[in-house]
Amino acid sequence: MKKTKHTVALALAAMLACQPLSVYAATFANMNQAPWAGAEASINKAASLGLVVGETRNGKTYFRPRDSVSLSESCQLAYKLLIQTGKAKADDSVTQKWTPIMNAYGIQSWAYPAVSYCLENGILATSNLSGFMKNGSNLPATREQAATILGRTLTKGVSSYTANETTTTFLDNSSISTEAKPYVALLKRVGVVNGDNSNKFNPKKTLNRTETAVLVTNLYGVLEKATTPTTPTTPTTPTNPTISTQKGTVATMTNFYVNLKDSAAYYMLASGGTTITLNGSSATMSDVVKLYKAGTSIDVTLTLDSSLHITKLEATYKETKKTKGSLTKVRYNKTDKEGSITIDKDSTYSFTDKDDVDIRIDKKSYSLKELYDLFTKAEDDKATIEVEVTLDNKGNLTKITGSTKESSSSDSLKGKISDMSYNKSKETGYIKLKGKTTKYEIDDTEDVTVKIDNKTKTYKDLYKLYDDGDSTITVTLTLNKKDYVTKITATTSDSEDDADGNVANVTYKENKDTGTVKIGSKTYDIDDVDDVDISITDGSDKIKTWKDFYNAYKDKKVMNVSATVKNDEVKKITGKVTQAKGEYSKHGTDYIKIEGKYSNNVSRYDFDKDDIDTIKANISGAPYVKTLKGLIDEILNDFGKSDKLDLVLTLDKNGNITKISGEYK
Repeated sequence: MKKTKHTVALALAAMLACQPLSVYAATFANMNQAPWAGAEASINKAASLGLVVGETRNGKTYFRPRDSVSLSESCQLAYKLLIQTGKAKADDSVTQKWTPIMNAYGIQSWAYPAVSYCLENGILATSNLSGFMKNGSNLPATREQAATILGRTLTKGVSSYTANETTTTFLDNSSISTEAKPYVALLKRVGVVNGDNSNKFNPKKTLNRTETAVLVTNLYGVLEKATTPTTPTTPTTPTNPTISTQKGTVATMTNFYVNLKDSAAYYMLASGGTTITLNGSSATMSDVVKLYKAGTSIDVTLTLDSSLHITKLEATYKETKKTKGSLTKVRYNKTDKEGSITIDKDSTYSFTDKDDVDIRIDKKSYSLKELYDLFTKAEDDKATIEVEVTLDNKGNLTKITGSTKESSSSDSLKGKISDMSYNKSKETGYIKLKGKTTKYEIDDTEDVTVKIDNKTKTYKDLYKLYDDGDSTITVTLTLNKKDYVTKITATTSDSEDDADGNVANVTYKENKDTGTVKIGSKTYDIDDVDDVDISITDGSDKIKTWKDFYNAYKDKKVMNVSATVKNDEVKKITGKVTQAKGEYSKHGTDYIKIEGKYSNNVSRYDFDKDDIDTIKANISGAPYVKTLKGLIDEILNDFGKSDKLDLVLTLDKNGNITKISGEYK
């Protein structure tokens, strides 16, 4: 079988591997997967320092020692190092400041505090974020990338350490990037990293979690012993290529940053101030943002400093008419004679009667006050006003033109009640229908005509029926011109049904205990997943919780189930896994264990020892394997730590293996 070299890892671990294993109690269950002997001590020390954690599954904690470490995780480790050694403090305001940028680059929310700290303190540049994610997945950190982040962490935590060397003593020095060399040299000088047996650093290779545990425990020791001067120094700023100008059309902008079309980069305004012009005239960032929010196409020329921050922004645009939209709000203050209009609920323009705004609706001229009266009447008549606006070079309104349009909407709505309220003292309430977000208000519950199953009732009766939760209530709501409910016709049902078939989709919002399940072609919303009784046979195990159910789906297990449904609510799900997918973990004389690629949960699947010669196996990469016996004899009994085997197990009604396919690497 294949053998792997780990001379780099051994060299990195040299200082810690010599410590007695008994110094740290065994913390993780899968230390047998560690890439070299003695690694457990380093991993356990990192865990005891609060720098690394594992994953708990089935009452045991696993470390995944061979998994690679992402760039986001490298930032998390850097942040933890500084926090744990007292060299930094958490600051929510920093996270809030950088959240739009991190969100734009797809950084996952769990990494926000660490990545924002690194951005704020010069450990990262904004331009570095483009290499963090790909297709929604975290990219692994190379050795030189991790060294750069950790080296800057050291210079940030202890200002007496500097990274000013332009070369290293490694034999592959020429392969190390110019940006990384000073930090690789620094970390070698303080004893955090060493080369392999050939004195090579191997900068382009990725780090696994075990190697990283060694690095951070070594660096922790350096930070812990060092004394930070009381006078803070300017943090080391990442070196970026100087780009004097950047031109393009605005895709996204706020008062703090600009993103251009056909570009992944987000440029922050310089902290020292940014000179802004709009069509050649001095302006503020708010002036430009106002135009952008109004739907105007804006071209900009950005002058950037060495950190890619904007020192000068020159914006231009052609005077344009906004495309037609519905007038959804008109505000008017008769005292100040000022107000605003809102188009399509998201574009708002403020002006006063003194402003020279030409308002023409249906070819008639209107003042702001008259426009307000016209809009109010249109609402009562269930009509809409379609408008388009013209802006000057400051984004201010110069012209509003439009026409009224009779509404084609019905004054009644039908659907199932998803939520309702009743304020007895004020005699008010509201009703929400399933699949809709609008709350249909009742301004006087005593004046509402209510019929339930063809019997005259009160709104209080209807609310009590809803509050009891025993029935599905379907209503037809009659609305007046102000969209208040005037009549409710309700029918009830206590239907019970079953849904059978393969699970097509499962969602889970753990923080809210909600989810959905699609069985066959029908999707069911689950308001509280803990209320669903689940019993699904999965090999020798049972899926009993919604989280395990969701993980099984994400692990691409095929589940054939029957669901008990009452009033469109799923009460019980039973069934079996008919096909399981995952990575080979372990085997015995009558079982195979595989690990889910999403959940990392390990599941056992049995087989009849007497059928080992007849159970068919089709393994890509091992064409000589035809049966389960051949798979075990040729591969599994000689499986190496660097080998990888993805399996698809077909199961019978009892959860036993009947067929195997997969890919051997």
